[in-house]
Amino acid sequence: MPEHLDFLLCTSRDPGEPVDIVCSCDDFWSVAQQFALLQLYARKVLSPPGEINLRREDIRIIPPHPAPDPRWPQPCAKGVDGHVIPLTAAVRADYLHGLARYSNRALRIAGAYARVFLEDFEHGDIKRLGRFHWAGLAAFASKQVAFVLRHELVQKYAPPTLRALGRGNLWLYNDALPWHYAWALCPKSVDKCAKQRDARNLDPIVLANLSMQEWSEEALKNVPCRFDESKAELGDPIGNVQWTPMMGEAIEAWRALETETDTDERAKRALEHLKLMARHEQGEVLQGFTYGVTLFSKSLALVRFGDEWLHLHLSERSVAFKFQLSFSAKDYVSDPAWRSDAPPGIRVEDYKERMDWIDDAAGKYHALMYGEFQQRMLAELRILADYEG
Repeated sequence: MPEHLDFLLCTSRDPGEPVDIVCSCDDFWSVAQQFALLQLYARKVLSPPGEINLRREDIRIIPPHPAPDPRWPQPCAKGVDGHVIPLTAAVRADYLHGLARYSNRALRIAGAYARVFLEDFEHGDIKRLGRFHWAGLAAFASKQVAFVLRHELVQKYAPPTLRALGRGNLWLYNDALPWHYAWALCPKSVDKCAKQRDARNLDPIVLANLSMQEWSEEALKNVPCRFDESKAELGDPIGNVQWTPMMGEAIEAWRALETETDTDERAKRALEHLKLMARHEQGEVLQGFTYGVTLFSKSLALVRFGDEWLHLHLSERSVAFKFQLSFSAKDYVSDPAWRSDAPPGIRVEDYKERMDWIDDAAGKYHALMYGEFQQRMLAELRILADYEG
């Protein structure tokens, strides 16, 4: 294991009576945060199953110049007629030196979310499949971010969008996944320790690992942030991935979901929890750290303008940017039943407009997951979960 991801545990060689060790809340959150960090590595399953190869001497949390994964297509763009449009040399070089880092990491994050949903991780419990409903939708969303980052229109004309999506996706993950792992590890400990989560109090090695993440200095100051949902207004930063009021509501919904035994009611509880998690991540995390950045808002406006202009003025080979969330391991799908399209002209930086779209996407995702296509949905998530890049 790389030295900068060491996690030290002291044991005893004396086979005496077992001794109960009470971990502090800081220890509890250190374990959860470390689990999330480890998922950002390229994964390779060894024998026996479940072991992860982290022995590459040159591995880093953020590799300086990673090449695109050979198992995924080289970067390209498609026109509305389906023909491939080669990228310019400059755009391809930019991708090789920067964008691959963001997009490949987004796919790893999608895989981590998918494994949590599928209960395919340490402390997962397949009998409780469905309790991490939000994580399944988040897996599809992070996959979509990866392909947006590879889109020619975004690459060429909206570099602030690339950076904003890359950092928002990473730090939402650093906030959200430890909550999920902690809940799987011990719900009672979450009840006791939720309000004590604070990155500043992590084990020194774990804090050093977290601080090596891109944008960590700014993120730890501003993620999460106080947010007045009724007015869609940001308040003061909370920072250090601490507890928030909306996250508190999501935890209460988790408890209600876990104790529900009726199948239909459990499905309703799962959707309620998903929507509460969405409010937390979109309002208290992303609205300030990502969508509230002026350059990003201007970049999104440019993408909207460019998309409209291309549709109106260029040939059928024009590059058209699609705001779409597909419930598939692929980039986009043609079947409207398996995707949620953003309303035309949506200002995704506007919280209320964005949440209207997310509510639509959540409804479609929920219907597919709890309907006749559940097995296909699970198969799509399994593809993402098995991504090793």
